[in-house]
Amino acid sequence: MRKFIIAVDIGGSKVLCGVLNRNGEVLMHSRETTCAAGHPQAVIEQTERMVEELKLAMGLKKKDIMGTGVGVPGPLDYQAGIVEESPNLRWLKYPVREELSKRLGGKLLLDKDTNVAAWGEYYYGSNRKYRHLIYITVSTGVGGGIIVDGRLLHGLNGGGGEIGHMVVAPGGSRCGCGRRGCLEAVASGTAIAREANALIARGKGDMILANVGPGQPVSAREAGQAARQGDEEALRLIDQAGHYLGMGIANLVNIFNPEKVVLGGGAALGLHDLLLPIIQNEVINNVFSLHRRDLKIEMTRLGDDIVLAGCAAMVLNNPAAGK
Repeated sequence: MRKFIIAVDIGGSKVLCGVLNRNGEVLMHSRETTCAAGHPQAVIEQTERMVEELKLAMGLKKKDIMGTGVGVPGPLDYQAGIVEESPNLRWLKYPVREELSKRLGGKLLLDKDTNVAAWGEYYYGSNRKYRHLIYITVSTGVGGGIIVDGRLLHGLNGGGGEIGHMVVAPGGSRCGCGRRGCLEAVASGTAIAREANALIARGKGDMILANVGPGQPVSAREAGQAARQGDEEALRLIDQAGHYLGMGIANLVNIFNPEKVVLGGGAALGLHDLLLPIIQNEVINNVFSLHRRDLKIEMTRLGDDIVLAGCAAMVLNNPAAGK
């Protein structure tokens, strides 16, 4: 009998749901902007509706589903299944696993979205497993998942891998977490868009503005387009974000000595040609030669489906999952 996996990726800007097979292949998916209300119950109801629509479209019954994997923004109390204080969703101590289990039923496995993505990269991102791997997403925010000797680093309370909240610019821009100078506050897609808007407000972002479609907000994408067109202000803005990302990655490489660092997320993938050389240069200049000797730094090949793939990996490698 064929069995399927339900996968859910809840983010600050989108909810992505999918049905996958045992090979981690996405058979059908649905994507929506995260409910504007932002209230956790509204997002949970949105997720339930999207999953039910997928099941109906594929004619899936309860017996057809091996399990459900879910990725949510951190910080997450992994053991309790509680989102502690998500800066991007504005959830505070919300029992997301309990609420989703009530709605979706069956066997439900949940982890921080970047941890789930790290599993997706570990199992499906390359033609071999890199047992020492760091996954970093640069999107609405910045986050990460760290795999050491084939094991995901959760830390004491499940908060390990909060890469976006290491301070790389003391006294810098305020982060959604309330602190200043976090990597997320100075190098995320949101941060790049904020700086692009500031340039426009000062009358220096004409080329950025020229790339913005009618009625559309300024995003990191338009800043990247202007940089590719040779705009010096846009190039400086992208260089700054790349510098901070490179600093953060260099610190992680010196601490964990991984085989591979993989970047994903909308901003990283959309600006990969601009950011990757800057990041690699920072690593060359700030990492021990021993640590970078066999190091690979690259973009994920899994694209937006990386968390869905990680959900499948969680379910398939859980001893309690239906076979």
